[in-house]
Parts: sequence; structure tokens; C-alpha cells
Amino acid sequence: MNIKKDGAFKTISEVASELNIQQHVLRFWEKKFSVIKPMTRGGGRRYYRPEDVVLLKSIQNLLYSEMYTISGVQRLLKENGKAYILNKYADYVEDDVSKDSKNNNDITDNSNGYRRDLFDDQNLVNENAKDLNQFISNSILELEALQNILRAQ
Repeated sequence: MNIKKDGAFKTISEVASELNIQQHVLRFWEKKFSVIKPMTRGGGRRYYRPEDVVLLKSIQNLLYSEMYTISGVQRLLKENGKAYILNKYADYVEDDVSKDSKNNNDITDNSNGYRRDLFDDQNLVNENAKDLNQFISNSILELEALQNILRAQ
């Protein structure tokens, strides 16, 4: 594996490896989050700028660590913008860069890509009721969106 300079553009495989997710997840996120716009070159190859990688890490943190749904992150982007997410989660991204890749392997641990540990180490019952209601509301919105997609087919 070649080591690139910090400001170098990265391919989809390099970014997927860095985030410890599959390439199809990045492509899916590009469809769901309009702010993710990698450069494309001949043959449709994607090249991610350093800012794109930071944004992707921030979105990953929202989805996997903070338990946001896709529609919840979409709403956050719509209401506050890309800069808000980049600024709010800059500390997380900087901390993440300093971690071992071994720690990044703990994010997903299932061949199907589903998170077995979704609720591990999280006592949602004792959490603030408002946070729990927001989590449930976001989940319902996402399920309704999926239901609409299935109906359209």
C-alpha cells in the first residue's frame, strides 16, 4: 500500500479502507447525502479530497457512534449545513486519525455490515427521554421513507 501525502486525493478503495467500511457504503452515502461530491475522472473513477474524507468521517461518527439515522443526518445537514458538521465533529475526526486501525475494526463486526453492537454499552432506558424520543422519531421517519420506496416499486 502506497503512503500518500496528507493533501493528496484518495481513491474510493483508500477511503473505504481508512473508514473501515465497504465501497458500496460510500456510493450509497453519495446518493443519500448531496454534500458528498468526490471528483470524478475518466471512467467514472472517484477521487476524494481531504475535506471529503473529513466529512465522511463526521457522517460515519453521526451514524455509528451517535446513533443518528440517515434521515436524521440529512435533516442536520439541511438545517445547519456542511460547515456545522465539519466544525462540530472536527475533534472526533482528529482523535480518530490518531487511533490505531485496530480500534477502527471495532466499528463493524459482521459480514453483512449490520452492527451487532448497536445498543451495547448504551443504556437507552436511563438516557434523557428527549434523546430517546428523537431517536425513535428519526427511526420512524426512516422506516416511512423506506415504506414509500417499496410502495413506489
